[in-house]
Amino acid sequence: MLTPPSPITPPQAGAQPARRRADLTVLGQIETQARTRLTLTVPSSAIDPDTPPVPLPMLDFRLQVMRAAGHARDRAWRHLAEAARADRGDWNLYALGVAYPKLRAQANKLTAYLAPGPAAQAHFTFAIEFLFALHRLDLTTPQVFSRLVDAAYTHASGRKRQRPPLMYDLDSLPDDRVPRSEHSNPEQDAHVHDASQETEYAVLERLFTQTNTNPGRQTISDTQAALIRRTYLDGETLRTVAAELNLSEPSASKQRKRAATTIARLLGRHHLTEPTPHRPTTGDRSVPRQR
Repeated sequence: MLTPPSPITPPQAGAQPARRRADLTVLGQIETQARTRLTLTVPSSAIDPDTPPVPLPMLDFRLQVMRAAGHARDRAWRHLAEAARADRGDWNLYALGVAYPKLRAQANKLTAYLAPGPAAQAHFTFAIEFLFALHRLDLTTPQVFSRLVDAAYTHASGRKRQRPPLMYDLDSLPDDRVPRSEHSNPEQDAHVHDASQETEYAVLERLFTQTNTNPGRQTISDTQAALIRRTYLDGETLRTVAAELNLSEPSASKQRKRAATTIARLLGRHHLTEPTPHRPTTGDRSVPRQR
């Protein structure tokens, strides 16, 4: 004999959905403060001036900016940076909240092998350096947000810090190996020149400036320089960088390859450049006939 099915108990009224796990890092706590404490809003026209202005709290503004095209994202970050420079205070916190997803992802690189104490300090330093960049960076050039994050990561990671120049220990060298100077100053010649300590980032910056200031040279665009720096030097994936630069992955690959070839030529590494394709002429007998 079949028994009637048991009645389905309706869900309790007022049941709350599962909450996301709280980010207890320094950047996570900053984002929580921005999300729960701030009452500031940014008009939606800061992203798209053709739409009616609607006040956007921090979370809504962040979502809109993340979905915006490159030029609209630049417009939004210029508006936010100008507000932070004018009034500081809560606008700094608002900017950190908007930048949180990218800052948190980049901070993972800084803290992957750090103990909790140094990791917390790295998060704090990263946030401070982002605010320094927000208040000092040139806002007139494209890719504002990418350059803000890149500047913050550069200083927080210390990748621009140069090692102290190497020096000979003159006291431990035999007399026949002590460097002699024409000016009776062996210490001056014993120092390794600072130029020999040039980092790969400095080389890229020098070549970028050289190609864009000297007439007649093939230029390296801001986008190409960012592709080289972030994929070859910082280790980011081409897909991630291409998405942030609003490029398709094949287009980003071609631009990176073109810039790498230009850099190889400037450095005299001709064996690293792409060979010029041979275009056979009509009378070239070496070309096999089509069957």
